[in-house]
This record gives sequence, C-alpha cells and structure tokens, in this order.
Amino acid sequence: MDEVTPQEARAALGDAKERAAQVRQTDTQFRVILLVLAGVDLTAALLIGLFPEGRSPLVGITLLVVFVGGLTVGVIVLLRARAYSRRGLVFFTWTCAGFTWWNAAVIGVSVTTGWWGPHQSATHFSASAIIAAIPLLVAAWLVGRWR
Repeated sequence: MDEVTPQEARAALGDAKERAAQVRQTDTQFRVILLVLAGVDLTAALLIGLFPEGRSPLVGITLLVVFVGGLTVGVIVLLRARAYSRRGLVFFTWTCAGFTWWNAAVIGVSVTTGWWGPHQSATHFSASAIIAAIPLLVAAWLVGRWR
C-alpha cells in the first residue's frame, strides 16, 4: 500500500474543508425556500384581507398563481442543490413541522376566541396569517446566519 505524504494529506484535508463549506453554502438555499413559503402565506393574507368577499375572479387567479409559483420556485431550488448537510435538512424539516403546528395553534386560538367568525372583518384572518408566518421568517433569518 502506498504511503500518503504530508503534503497529500494536507491537500486532502483542504479539499474536504472546501467541500464541507460548499455543502453549508448549499444549506442556505433552505433560506430561499422558507422565504418563498412566508411570501406565499403573507400574499394570501394580504389578498384575502383586501378582498374578503372573494367576488373578484382576479383575486382567485392571483392566489392560484402565487401558490403554484411558490411551489414551483421551491421545487426548483430543492432540485438545483447537489447535497445538503444533515444539520440543514433536519433544521428545515423541523421548521416546516413547527410552522404547521404553530399555524394550527394560531387557527385554533383564532376560532376558539371568536377572533375569526362571520361577524369579524377579513383583517382578522390577515392578522392571524401574519402571526402564523413568524416561524418561517425566524428560521430564514437563522439559516442566513450560519456558514
């Protein structure tokens, strides 16, 4: 078996560090996906708050375009990356799960307290949707901070 020279070992370690940095950089693509999800949520909140009756077909079409566009961008960003670190993938997964639970809690509290109801304005829905987006925005901020 061939012996590895100290220079070859240093070069291999340098290459491994460079590859690890590239994977961590790829993890920041989760930030883009989280911001897209938050953007979809906030856009829906804005549109429903501004047009609560839903009488405008343009609002429905706009919501559909926002949802499909957000899904498309998210899938494209996920497919572009070659590798993710375990830390990044676990963080992203837990963030999505946390958003789901937080969103369910916000909806539950909104309905139970009467914040949402037929007698309330659509801005109540918008406020709840904005509060529900908080975990996505915080997670996107955190992902952007690690390197």
